[in-house]
Amino acid sequence: MPNYGFAIDLRKCIGCHACTIACKSEHQIPIGVNRCWVKTVEKGTFPDTRRFFFPVLCNQCDEAPCARICPTGALFKRRDGIVDLHGDSCIGCRACMVACPYDQLFIDPNTHTAEKCNFCANRIENRLEPACVSVCPTQCRIFGDLDDPTSEVAIIARSQAVTVRKPEKGTRPRVIYLAAEDSAIRPETAARPLWFKEGQVRLRPLASPAEDPARPGAPRVDYDMPHHKPWGVDMAIYLLTKGISAGAMLLSALLWWLGVRDVLTTLVGPAIALAAVVATAVILVIDLERPERFLYILLRPNWRSWMVWGAYFLTAHGGLCTLWLLAAWFGWPLALTALVVPVVVMSVLATCYTGFLFAQGLARDLWQGPHAAFDLLAQALAEGSAVLLLAMLGLQVAGAPDTAAAAPLSWVLLGALGVHLLFIVFENLLAPSASRHHELAVDAIRRGPFARLFWGGAIVTGGLLPIVLLALTLGPGGGPMLPALAAAALLALAGSFAWEYIWVEAGQSVPLS
Repeated sequence: MPNYGFAIDLRKCIGCHACTIACKSEHQIPIGVNRCWVKTVEKGTFPDTRRFFFPVLCNQCDEAPCARICPTGALFKRRDGIVDLHGDSCIGCRACMVACPYDQLFIDPNTHTAEKCNFCANRIENRLEPACVSVCPTQCRIFGDLDDPTSEVAIIARSQAVTVRKPEKGTRPRVIYLAAEDSAIRPETAARPLWFKEGQVRLRPLASPAEDPARPGAPRVDYDMPHHKPWGVDMAIYLLTKGISAGAMLLSALLWWLGVRDVLTTLVGPAIALAAVVATAVILVIDLERPERFLYILLRPNWRSWMVWGAYFLTAHGGLCTLWLLAAWFGWPLALTALVVPVVVMSVLATCYTGFLFAQGLARDLWQGPHAAFDLLAQALAEGSAVLLLAMLGLQVAGAPDTAAAAPLSWVLLGALGVHLLFIVFENLLAPSASRHHELAVDAIRRGPFARLFWGGAIVTGGLLPIVLLALTLGPGGGPMLPALAAAALLALAGSFAWEYIWVEAGQSVPLS
């Protein structure tokens, strides 16, 4: 079988956009989105300026991160190496968009499913060149079989100095460039146009018509496609509800095992956990571009995707919450004891899998690494203990007898908040950045558009203040001050949501193309 690839000679590209128009015509791509386009970068100051044209298209990676994260296998690799897409299997979760380091997938506004370049597979199968190749007036696009040593593209790859986009990602792209200008091939190098939202990452002073005064003569992106972030505030809400569910159920089971066997641990806490996991599922389904296909994630699973594992973890977690409530309602203490271990294990899995799911979003350096899974566990413990403390206080106001859970829940909340603060302080203030992309995302958190919410919301209001309030109630001479506990729990929930929103948004704030 052939192994198709592209070589693009940037010395010949004149930025005519014929390739873009031919692609849109061939595949009936709607206005506002493109399978391929030509990015333009300008460098220098008048009158000594130069323009660089950079054709952008799917890189048809040998190790395609979009196919790995796709929960239904809608994205797949053909025998000829082309990464293609089955639109009838796509649920519109946009996970492929956060995984692609090259910003090459989009949601078709007509079908509400993912779309991408597939090297014009329909034409190749009929022994025709891709549409963009057939119309290129300077023949800067060379298409062929990389495994055929006599093909022009293979000769170029073997004998000339070529460059690929983001080789550090390890995707082994099969689009190679000749004479690539660094400011064009590396999207985080050039200043962004003012209308481009990612420009808020301090690449250019907001609302300034001139280049960054700290970078005189810096290259500027003059033309590019506007791309919106795939995941938004809905993902932050999902993180909060899932954390509440897992944390509340985990702590209810542990408190039962430790001997705290009252209405809080048998009924109220598990009921909150069940309601929160149902809310999580509803949020995830509503967020899909094709919500009517949500069962595909269970019926057509791609087991390489952490989204699939998460769907099964959340389903099992919800089932265990239901079993716990049934056992408590019918007064079966032996069944509750038997459920403790599976409940604890599944609660941890339902919490931590999201860290690995976000890490599969290979495009976003802020989300890489296993530390997020441990931080999410700390957040779940904080959120779960905060909600149980509020429920406990509500029961006491309603006249229920005092519970022995107050002290352990307060200590868990204090410890979880401390661990969470250590994670985010180390990640965003102390740890060195491994890439420019990561540095820009962290910079957006520390002093960019997310700085006020980070320092005021996640650090002070949602971290330090509840820790102080809890220390006052738990320290020597402290007492069970109900208003202080309620305030600490509410502030902890608000701070946790603030950080989850920042983490989702800032991770997507750096341009990819």
